[in-house]
Amino acid sequence: MSSVPAAGVPATSAPVLEIRDLRIALPRGGERALAVDGASLTVNAGEMVCLVGESGSGKSVIAQATMGLLPAALSPRAGSILLDGEDVLRASEERLRELRCTRMSMVFQEPMTALNPVLTCGEQIDEVLATHTSLGAAERRGRTLAIVADVGLPEAPRMIASYPHQLSGGQRQRVMIAMALVLNPRLLIADEPTTALDVTTQAQILALLRELRRAHGTGVLFITHDFGVVAEIADRVAVLRQGEVVEFGEVRALLTHPQHEYTRRLIAAVPSLKPRERSVAADAPVVLATRGLSKSYARGRWWRRGGDVVVAARDVTLSIRRGETLGIVGESGSGKSTVARCIARLVEPSTGVIALDGVDIATLGAGTLRPMRRRVQIVFQDPYRSLNPRRTVGQALIEGPMNYGQTREAALERARALMDLVKMDAAALDRFPHQFSGGQRQRICIARALAIEPDLLIADEPVSALDVSVQAQVLALLDQIRERLNLAMLFITHDLRVAAQVCDRVAVMQRGRIVESGPIADVYANPQHAYTRALIAAAPGRSWQFGKG
Repeated sequence: MSSVPAAGVPATSAPVLEIRDLRIALPRGGERALAVDGASLTVNAGEMVCLVGESGSGKSVIAQATMGLLPAALSPRAGSILLDGEDVLRASEERLRELRCTRMSMVFQEPMTALNPVLTCGEQIDEVLATHTSLGAAERRGRTLAIVADVGLPEAPRMIASYPHQLSGGQRQRVMIAMALVLNPRLLIADEPTTALDVTTQAQILALLRELRRAHGTGVLFITHDFGVVAEIADRVAVLRQGEVVEFGEVRALLTHPQHEYTRRLIAAVPSLKPRERSVAADAPVVLATRGLSKSYARGRWWRRGGDVVVAARDVTLSIRRGETLGIVGESGSGKSTVARCIARLVEPSTGVIALDGVDIATLGAGTLRPMRRRVQIVFQDPYRSLNPRRTVGQALIEGPMNYGQTREAALERARALMDLVKMDAAALDRFPHQFSGGQRQRICIARALAIEPDLLIADEPVSALDVSVQAQVLALLDQIRERLNLAMLFITHDLRVAAQVCDRVAVMQRGRIVESGPIADVYANPQHAYTRALIAAAPGRSWQFGKG
């Protein structure tokens, strides 16, 4: 498919990266023969090209092939990957080591696993310079400090002396970007670099990448499944489906007039920032009410007395009626998940009231709490870690009901009904978690949470790790289940677009406090607190999102 020149990029400039008819084979027995099937695209100097597609579409395989990092099980069968005219598929391993960092570099999705935990951030940047340049130690330190400052990290000397675990997620990602750019490569590959970040940190990283590619003329291949991010930063977009580039063009034209049915389906699945219109009856009974809920943690080693105290939640007061969904939004560390765990009594609240149908469960001991636990169930962010890999789906679903006195036969009958409720085949009860996709595992987790018929369902970031199309399916499923079973639901997310799709009311948390709450349409249309306004302003592709119906 022919490419379209990006805005501001000369049509005659030679591409930094040119992928031609690339074919990469999967091992025998895979779900398809080719991981990448005839893909072609180009990236020019100073241009941002977004590669978009669902999990398994081949995005990361293309990135790995370009960097010469393909797993041994995958093998190129045809095509070429030209970096400034040099085919990296035919380069030796020694030549690839020369090209990495000097001519091309990569920023990975999860910096905590990409960075070495036993080296300081400065040592890891210095390693790049020591390997690829003849600079002395003093010159390398000077360049390290300069690039750390360039990527917007404060107190550069402190940052380079810090270990990865001592930095926030956004700071670690900036360190990764500094490592990737310290030698001014011609091509930067960014593989889902903002997926795990809060909306404000994500906005900062996107702005940083835009500025760095402008200042250095770096061509950027940005891999994502988020069309909000695409709308924010892309010059051109390549849409990948089952290894094939089905559409490639200028971002504005592709977002407003997509030509391929798959592109239209992906865009339609993107959650809008426009809240839905729905109201809960004013006389619906209150299922949950908290008053003055607070939780503090001691920071430091356990043997020290008088150490620092971290207040994770402070004076949180909220209520949820039957049939209503209350969203809690905020950045990481704002206290959202702490509140959820206190309500579910997975951690002990420091102070406050947690009234479930008028009964304060915050004060109940283990014996009296047990029968109340069945009434509050939680769906966690990572479904794979939530399920026991050694147990079948059926065993996971019948455990709760049997613990509360149901016979095995009754529990299995309930499990079959729940599989139907979450739109999965009952035959899946005999399979193990690893045999399912991420979206299917999350449906199983929802079924497990419903197995003992709770009154309150807590969903803690339940779709943040899912592709946009799967995310839309799970959000629709949760909403249907809430309406069908007349559940109260507490929905926790850092994505304001997701909250807009399922929540009736929203509470905005910052540093452990609820700074603003109300009907979600009112809060989004007329935010009163500066923090709420900052969150809404930071949502990627905001103007495009508000325009979506």
